[in-house]
Amino acid sequence: MARAPTSNVARRPAGITLLEVLISCGLLIVGLSAIAALLPAAGSQLTQATTEDRAAILLSNASADIFNRGLLSADSFPAAMPTSAALVFGRVLERLPDFGALPAGRSAGESFATLSAAARKRCGPERTFALEDAVVYEPTVYSATPTSTFLADTAGLGPRAYREGLCWGATLSSGTVAPAAGGKAVLSIVVFKRWSKSQSSSLDEAVPVVLKRVGSFYEADFVSSDSLLSGCSWLLAIPAAANGSPRWFRVMSSWSWGTGVGQTRRIVLRNQDDQDGFAALTGTGVSGATATVFAFDGIVRVDEKVVTLD
Repeated sequence: MARAPTSNVARRPAGITLLEVLISCGLLIVGLSAIAALLPAAGSQLTQATTEDRAAILLSNASADIFNRGLLSADSFPAAMPTSAALVFGRVLERLPDFGALPAGRSAGESFATLSAAARKRCGPERTFALEDAVVYEPTVYSATPTSTFLADTAGLGPRAYREGLCWGATLSSGTVAPAAGGKAVLSIVVFKRWSKSQSSSLDEAVPVVLKRVGSFYEADFVSSDSLLSGCSWLLAIPAAANGSPRWFRVMSSWSWGTGVGQTRRIVLRNQDDQDGFAALTGTGVSGATATVFAFDGIVRVDEKVVTLD
């Protein structure tokens, strides 16, 4: 049997070249860079999801507090308040009657009123309007386990301290009908990301803004912060007529218009029903008409429902 011819050429040992290593490293760097770029967005989305989850808890707590403390009662409305005014209580919103004259010429006292003296007694302390799940701990000297921080009171030991974070306020309106037991009213619970105990800061979180109708959208004359009147935020519209009640509307989109000092904010409301309702309430059905609204910093969500007064 004849043997197969053999080659004198030496076989190359198995392996990879330096060029292949460099290409692989380049692809790896590109992939890791893409993943690293996603981390800030993922962190932001996680923070937003956590805030929304805690806001849902706070809404449930707020609804229970309002019901259990008897705030859905006809005697919660002060006797001297205008029939169409909205009752406001809770963080940030309770300061709305203090604004005085509004740009449209109406006074804030004509559109808002605070709880009656009887209702304030049932309202509870300021902690009622905040979510207290983020408690404060302090390190100890003799133990590795942190201990709860308590607030001092006259007895020497007060309630547990908590970080000031999510809080809520509410508006309650019976429309053009005087509030009475068995009557209907619209309850709006508003959740904010943060609050301050100082009255001045509460006023700073609510800003009266004049909106001008320009075609199918509205243009703000002045906005002090990019977070005000931004997309997916909310505004509280002041009615043009004396027999109208303030109402909440959601902003669908928002963008800056113009350059430099003359830059303004333009907004579009959520849907056609909101646009028609806003135009009817504020009398801005034609281009060039103006309306006064309150813009708020840090609103997470607004929950509205029809309730029966006790």
